[in-house]
Amino acid sequence: MRILGIVILLTSFTFSYLDTYAQVDTVSNNDIKIIDGRKYYAHKVMKGETLYGIAQKHDVEVKDIVFENPLTINGLKVGETIKIPVPIIVVDPMVMDGKYIFHTVQPGETYYSLSRKYEISIETIDLANPEIVGTIRAGSTIRIPVLRKATSNSSLLQEVLESVDTVQLSQSADSNSVDSLLVTIRDSIVLKDTYQVALMLPLYLDHNDIIEKERGAEEPPKVYPKSVIGLEFYQGAMLALDSLESQGHKIVATIYDTEKDTSKTKDILEDPNLPHADLIIGPLYRSNLMVIRQYAVENKIHVVSPFIATNRILIGNEYISKVKPAVQSTVEEISRYVLSEFIEDGNMSLQTKNIILVHNGDAGEMMLCELFKQKTAQLLAARDIAEIVNEPQIKVVNYLAREMQAIEEALSVADSNILVILSRDQIFVSKIIANLHRKHEDYSMVLFGLPVWQHFRNIEAKVLLDLQVHIASAEYIDYESSAVKIFTSSFYNKYKVQPSKYAFEGFDVVYYYIQMLKKYGYRFSAYLPESKIQSLKETSHYEKLGVGSGYENKRVFILKYEDYDLVLKSSSANH
Repeated sequence: MRILGIVILLTSFTFSYLDTYAQVDTVSNNDIKIIDGRKYYAHKVMKGETLYGIAQKHDVEVKDIVFENPLTINGLKVGETIKIPVPIIVVDPMVMDGKYIFHTVQPGETYYSLSRKYEISIETIDLANPEIVGTIRAGSTIRIPVLRKATSNSSLLQEVLESVDTVQLSQSADSNSVDSLLVTIRDSIVLKDTYQVALMLPLYLDHNDIIEKERGAEEPPKVYPKSVIGLEFYQGAMLALDSLESQGHKIVATIYDTEKDTSKTKDILEDPNLPHADLIIGPLYRSNLMVIRQYAVENKIHVVSPFIATNRILIGNEYISKVKPAVQSTVEEISRYVLSEFIEDGNMSLQTKNIILVHNGDAGEMMLCELFKQKTAQLLAARDIAEIVNEPQIKVVNYLAREMQAIEEALSVADSNILVILSRDQIFVSKIIANLHRKHEDYSMVLFGLPVWQHFRNIEAKVLLDLQVHIASAEYIDYESSAVKIFTSSFYNKYKVQPSKYAFEGFDVVYYYIQMLKKYGYRFSAYLPESKIQSLKETSHYEKLGVGSGYENKRVFILKYEDYDLVLKSSSANH
């Protein structure tokens, strides 16, 4: 296992904060039990009780109850007994002298558990207690430094139930399922002095070492081909860390070489320092990422997937977010754009009611066509009918059946025609575009396709221009923007080459997520949907996939071929 450590030591303008709160005396001490070395209230659920009500009664947060009793996320049952963690008790203001909280160590508590509880590092606790040698003992009293607050919010871990009226948490008293937690639990913003970030990349350092040793004195440097993506991502990431350093941030970055090897990834999980990471970026490959999914949950560390598009990696795991939108999100953005630009009354000169979905009989393409229809119907239903002069007709054509004959029957001479071809098959796409181009003077046509079309090299640029081809893509770089110019200049000065798309991605991902850490703390996940942090590719557009699942960046750019270039027409992040 190859590990590179990078420490950025700077004066930081971000601070952790914590406070203390008193236990409300509403529960008898006789209800307290010791379970696995920790104190809990044993609470029997009564008819009509809710998670929110129980949490208030015991002066704890809903998420603390759910964490200790995972099945309660599906609802409470009358008569069942659940365990409620006893919160920290501070009854005498003298226990906090303005610099320290004096904490009595409970059975089973360790430096690590205390660092998580108080949102500070193990090193900070250790430095505050120089007289302690080795492990801490139950019953002893240790000092916990009180760090400066980052905001005016004074609670230790104030929980906000996002977009939910507390009344909605209560159900009928006659129901056996008293409560159902169908919301995102949001942690209060607790910042730290230093953040630890782990980057897991396929660098193939051992292979590159061998190539370098075998290189002749007159031969130019070479790299192992499979390492190119990881190395270029790494270059962009390092430039992001340089930029953050210049802004005064304090980051400890550790680089792990995963290759494309699940056994190496498993070895990395044995590193005793990894549980202290506040963020893991990577691995880049799905097979490696699947190895660390459960590890992320067990250690409560957020994992970022830079390149994997499928939403499957997010299901059932709230500690994962992915930068690339799924193909479903791409199709949904095409639907939204077509409706807003070609159907609504505000664009009378472009207005059309003839939308043609074309597939080649492939089951996946047929599914995407159905998704487009459903999304369009949903968007139309959400609009006032007065906004739409003519509701569009959506026709679905199987090109495999009768090829151009079927398409010509669907085309309208009197109307503009929107053709949406949701295929990744280069042979099929090339063939249908060539046939449509022969008819482009007879019909008014606008084409929409998938991101992979950008890489089809056998389609002439003039054909794409004549057919007004639009591409829905997760990737767009405005080389005229000042931020991009600064990045490309800095990159060239550092590496003496122009940045690749993977270098751009490495910079963007590292810069964006460390800014999230700075602004929202390491429990930033629930704030992703509202974040407006700017990157080289504009702002992101994160949405939670579902209850108990992770976050997808649904940012999709609509690009159009104009003047022999792809021009930005719209971005889902701006809606």
